[in-house]
Amino acid sequence: MNQGFGIQEVDSGVDDVAPLGEAMRLDGSASATPARARREGIGTDPATPEIRFVARYLERDWPDIGQLEEADVDRQAQRFRGGVNNWIIQTYLHLKEALGERGVAVSIGETFKPGVVNLAHRDSLNRWLLPYFRCYIVGVRADRPPVVVCDWEILQNQVRSCGPTQSAIPFWPQPGLVARDPGRGSRIERIAYFGRTGTATSWLVQPEFHEALARLGVQFEIREHAWFDYSDIDLVLAHRQEAPTMLLQKPASKLINAWHAGVPALLGDEPAYRALRRSDLDYVRIDSAEDVLAAVRRLKSDPLLYHSMVHRGMVRAVDFTVERIRQLWLDCLCNQALPDAQRRRPPNVLAGWASQQKKLLLQKAQSRWFKYRYARERAARRQDTATF
Repeated sequence: MNQGFGIQEVDSGVDDVAPLGEAMRLDGSASATPARARREGIGTDPATPEIRFVARYLERDWPDIGQLEEADVDRQAQRFRGGVNNWIIQTYLHLKEALGERGVAVSIGETFKPGVVNLAHRDSLNRWLLPYFRCYIVGVRADRPPVVVCDWEILQNQVRSCGPTQSAIPFWPQPGLVARDPGRGSRIERIAYFGRTGTATSWLVQPEFHEALARLGVQFEIREHAWFDYSDIDLVLAHRQEAPTMLLQKPASKLINAWHAGVPALLGDEPAYRALRRSDLDYVRIDSAEDVLAAVRRLKSDPLLYHSMVHRGMVRAVDFTVERIRQLWLDCLCNQALPDAQRRRPPNVLAGWASQQKKLLLQKAQSRWFKYRYARERAARRQDTATF
């Protein structure tokens, strides 16, 4: 089957354990008030299949979650930044109606709910004394190391083949995306980098690179805030100075969003992009500032090639619409996770705790190894920084 990264985990010491039979908060305490219980869906009929979406800081960041509907993903696009907001909140809004139509109860809260399928980001799955074993957990790896403590793992790219309890589901398309104005035709006057610049290649900000583009009649822009607006952009540029260990986890979002926006993309050689490449028209691979300039010259001199790339992107984007990704989620949750959860018998408490501690030990060991490799690779790349 067919998704910010600071290299940091949620792991803040010793937690209290929620009493048996109560919902488990991410801070380790039991869910407290009847009002919260009603809002978060605690007490749902156990005979009804249920999917529980678990989101850290829900009450702080999304106090209006009960009033939001799917259309608000586009209407409030600026709120959907960061892993939990996109993987949990956005997925909840896209799926809650469709799951309900299939007879699945849906709830969302800051707690894990025993006895049902819980969907959580890896940042919520790293606490020693939360009894995860009492839940069936679908864990979203995102940009992190593997999620060992979950029962089913979601991967955000197709770089590796999925194991028997894994699904590869792409990141949702950019909320509120404004496509390129088709009236711009094949002109190439503005090229943009979309997103945060923490790992962007150094030559992207060098004056010499900007001056070379200006001599070709092209303005370069870093669009870090209006990252959803492609209306006046003629080419997308993305090239990171990032550790290979991290790139293996990254999604192909910049490519997929460019396809949806109708803008040809010039991209670095990342595993997630390579996994989706079917044709030279999918994107232009670039490894240096000189490659960017050569691509700009070629596309400016060949309007037919430019239009061919735009058309190709429209064809490829069909496989990454909200509806297609929703179907992948529904297949994963309804046809795989829920049946798998129903087949499992609740573990003995002592056996459950023992199994969970082993899984967390392995998860934390893999995390330390991931961080070690990441730090070593980043240090090596800093010593070999490319200049224009």
